[in-house]
Order: sequence, then C-alpha cells, then structure tokens
Amino acid sequence: MDLSIVSQKIYAQINQAQNILLVCHPQPDADAIGSLAAMSAWLSRLNKKHFKFCRDAVPANLGWLLDFELIGENIDGFFNQTFDLAIILDSSDLKYAGLDNIFSKLVKPPFLINIDHHATNSLFGQINVVMTQAASTTEIVYYLFQSLKFNFSPPVANCLLAGLIGDTYNFTNPNTTTESLRMASGLMANGASLTKVVNSVFKNKTVDTIQVWGRALERLYFNQEWQLVTTIVTEADLPLDLPLAEATEGTANLLNNLSGVKAVLILQQQPEGIIKGSFRTNDNLIDVSKLAKILGGGGHRKAAGFKIKGKLVQDKDGGWQIV
Repeated sequence: MDLSIVSQKIYAQINQAQNILLVCHPQPDADAIGSLAAMSAWLSRLNKKHFKFCRDAVPANLGWLLDFELIGENIDGFFNQTFDLAIILDSSDLKYAGLDNIFSKLVKPPFLINIDHHATNSLFGQINVVMTQAASTTEIVYYLFQSLKFNFSPPVANCLLAGLIGDTYNFTNPNTTTESLRMASGLMANGASLTKVVNSVFKNKTVDTIQVWGRALERLYFNQEWQLVTTIVTEADLPLDLPLAEATEGTANLLNNLSGVKAVLILQQQPEGIIKGSFRTNDNLIDVSKLAKILGGGGHRKAAGFKIKGKLVQDKDGGWQIV
C-alpha cells in the first residue's frame, strides 16, 4: 500500500467534509482510544468540525489521553444530523464499531474511511487503510501523520504510544516488529512518556480486578490433548464498577504466559444472554482469528474474540455448559 497516495486521498475527503464522525469500537482499549484521540487532534488542527463516538465509556486509566467528551450510549437524536464523512478506527467491521444498525437506517450514509490492522477486516470503507502487518492502529495513524507532515504535540505522541504499548503488550507480543520499536523511539523523541504510558495501560489493576482473576483461575481447565486452557467469568463475579474488558482481556493475557499451553480461551457471561469469548496464543502455527471468525468474531493471529448468544450454566458435576 502506497501511503503517500492514500494519505492524500484521505486529506482530500477531510478537506471537503463539513461534518465528520470519528468512531472507535465499544469496550475501547488503548489502541482504540489512542488512535481516536490522535485523529481528533489532527482534525482540530485543520479546524474541521467533528464528533467522537464510542458505544462505551472510556476506561478510567485511559481518560488522561483525552481532552474531550465522547458521544456514547445517549445518542437519541444524535444521528438525525448529516455526517458527510465517517472515519472508523480499529474496527474490523461496522458491527464491531457499533454502527451497523445505525448506518443502515440513515437516508444518506457518510463516506467511510476504514483505518485498521485486524486480519479479519471486511474492507467496508470507500477508502480502506488496512495494514495487518502493523502492530496497532495507532501505528498506521503514525505513518499517515508522517506522510502528511503533521507535526504532533507530546500529548498526541502519548496517544499513539499508548495504542502501540497496549496492542503489543509492552513489546512482548509476536506482532512486535522492528518498525514498532522504531516508532516508539520516534514518539519518545517527540515528547511521549514511556513510563507514564506503561503505568496507565498496565500498572493500574484494582483489588476488585485481581479478585475476579482469582475466581477465573479457580475454574481453570486444561485440555491435555489439545493443550488448550479454558475458564469462565460469570456476571456474579463482576463488581458493578469493573469494566467488562478487565475481566476477559486481562485474564486472557495473564494465562497466555503459561508454558506448555498452545492456546487460551476465556468465556465471559454478559448481560442480555450474550457470551464473550477471548482467544490468545503464542504458538506460531495457530491463528486464533480463524477460530473467532467461524464464531462470528475476528481479530489477529495471536489475539481474537467473538460474541455468541447463550448462557453459562453449571451442571451437577461442577462443570460449565453453554445453553
């Protein structure tokens, strides 16, 4: 992909747009928030009217990256206005972004720019900047900024670094490349604080979070034939103020450190009869995104997820089933 050409196409669309919508996926992580905040800073520099949308609230540990409020669940009447451009970030499709039902009802859907790094991206935009070799969506945004010669501030550098740190799990995941490290060096040279970003993304766990992880560890099951570790998290396990992602993503990343294990699967009961699954692997021969895609989800080779309808029910022998 020639980013010099693509970046100019993106700039042309932004330049002629009058009302722009920026979107990241629900249960936003550091990459989603970081890429959205960085793009917002660029649009503000261009004096472009824009709104920021996410279905869910920003996790408390990432709030410092933002200097604005997101449009979230209270969207009554919000989409009555016309958006001539929507930039969708870190989302493999419109459903994952929480927009499929909304956009299908619009008389005039906006022009779509799709910026993402998930291998399962459906290429739903009129302009698709999908780079599966990138470690994070913020890495793609960083390259776009370089191509467009956008001299960003230290706060924007922090946003871009947060996404990179989060999606590489502090440069320990297999998707970490020499380009990732080169980008991190450039961001720190532009004022990003590695210590502050790492502390906010990883060193932020509460007692409630660790207790939830403990309950998940108590239910750990190891399938020796497939070398697969599984566990579940119930609704009753979660304190009301604990973000759902803290339970599944945190537990999955923790278990992915186990030796002698090829893959990890965490199943978490969510409201309204939905079960969220999170896959992790460090095995070079396994692509968990293919498994997730079969179940209606997606993601990366080494980290993927899905959602299905059902309930986790404990049987008389103490085991768990999906019904």
